[in-house]
Amino acid sequence: MAFSSLVRLTLSIALISSFVFDVICFTPPPRFAQTSALIGNKIYYMGGVVPLPEPIISDFFYLDTSILSSTDSTTLPWTELTGLDNLFTSWGTAVAGGANKDLFVLFGGNMTPAENSSLVIVYDTSSNTWSKPTISAPQGEPARKIKTQAVVDSTGKMYIFGGSTSPDLDNSLVNDMSILDTVNWSWSTGTQNGAPDARSDYSATILNNGVIVYIGGSNLNNRYVPMSQINTYDTNSATWANIVSTGDIPSPRGGHSAVLTPDGRIIIYGGAFSISADGQYTAATPDMAVLDTTNNNFVWSQPKAGGTAPPQVAYHSASLVGDYMVVSFGNITNKGPSPNVYVLDTKDSYNWVTSMNTNTSETNSSSNVGLIVGVSVGCIVALILLGGGLFWFYRRRKVTEEVIETPGEFTDAGFTRRYESMNSATTSQNSHDFSKHLTSANAESDPSKEFHPSYSHNFPVQHDPEVEDDDKEFRILPQELQPEYLEKKFNNNDNI
Repeated sequence: MAFSSLVRLTLSIALISSFVFDVICFTPPPRFAQTSALIGNKIYYMGGVVPLPEPIISDFFYLDTSILSSTDSTTLPWTELTGLDNLFTSWGTAVAGGANKDLFVLFGGNMTPAENSSLVIVYDTSSNTWSKPTISAPQGEPARKIKTQAVVDSTGKMYIFGGSTSPDLDNSLVNDMSILDTVNWSWSTGTQNGAPDARSDYSATILNNGVIVYIGGSNLNNRYVPMSQINTYDTNSATWANIVSTGDIPSPRGGHSAVLTPDGRIIIYGGAFSISADGQYTAATPDMAVLDTTNNNFVWSQPKAGGTAPPQVAYHSASLVGDYMVVSFGNITNKGPSPNVYVLDTKDSYNWVTSMNTNTSETNSSSNVGLIVGVSVGCIVALILLGGGLFWFYRRRKVTEEVIETPGEFTDAGFTRRYESMNSATTSQNSHDFSKHLTSANAESDPSKEFHPSYSHNFPVQHDPEVEDDDKEFRILPQELQPEYLEKKFNNNDNI
């Protein structure tokens, strides 16, 4: 019984430990081509391409940037969430949608298995629930696309330009504009008048005035768009424009990222372009460049960032949190996927840093307090369960091992103890009555020998195996000699 109780307690502790490990100690594997979106202070990630034997992955998790004190991959504040029906995804695009910008809205991408997929899937970060919304499409539903980049405006409309409708990029690139209203859930189509050539692997950034800036990417026959050619789409007037940028123009690229700073700078990072027939990529140079959008003519610059630069990656994620550009995962050029997070300080000068000092705003403070309270409560509950389990096991074991010490003597630690559970008169009377009962039941018993506490040899003896001296012993009363039984027998005139 004690052993089985110990097993149950051990399993309970293991279950609690497993839960704590999964929630607090989750570390995502290396990947690229994942889908991500910044919602509040958290960057949400889904799926991506991972090393073989599994080509794509189905996990869903977030990085809490409000407590991102170090970029050490072993201490990053990851939290794993529940995915949708084991849905494996890659090469999709996502934004923070909804009226409150608290929805992770994922569009397109490669999804398997097909029966679990949907053109649009939504995760509500407030209720922690998944859904596949019913979306009206008066002009028709768009085709599923990969290798595209969506943006969302202040009203919750998601703009999705170009991309590829199949892995065969040369024959499936498109240049249409699909618009998803993530508040009222309806599809519409933007104009193609003046739209640029079909392309994929570009970056898209929406300015504060509602103008979307498209940079780079590749078009038909794997040709890369010159970085001097900037295409814009005005969401207010639904018009396209082509701008020729100036300045220190970087090399062409695809699979790069771009973020917008509060003062109107677009910072691009990473990317690659293919120059060989065997599909090997060459990292774009420089790895970082800045496009100033504050005047009518967009101007490029190539500042040199301080600190230790990360390896050159493509098909990664990038989000601007405060003054920090957070670069996550990605494919290290011709070397495979990265598991790391890199941080670029963009405020006064450009420096790659290993920690973030985010603004301790009310939101961040609330997040920190919530995390501390949550972890504290979890630890307290775990300790209560553990303590309760140990106490229960101790009491259970104590009950099973408890014995009734009998009248008699034994020597312990150099002195003699005598156990008398009743006064001598009661003991003598009960013992006398019981001896008469034994006489009628067994003729060989000696009725003249009256029960007395000193007659300890009348009772079965149990020796302590760790004590060699036979005087160090304790005796267990049979039921017929237990004080409660004898007293009841005496009071009921032997009618038991």
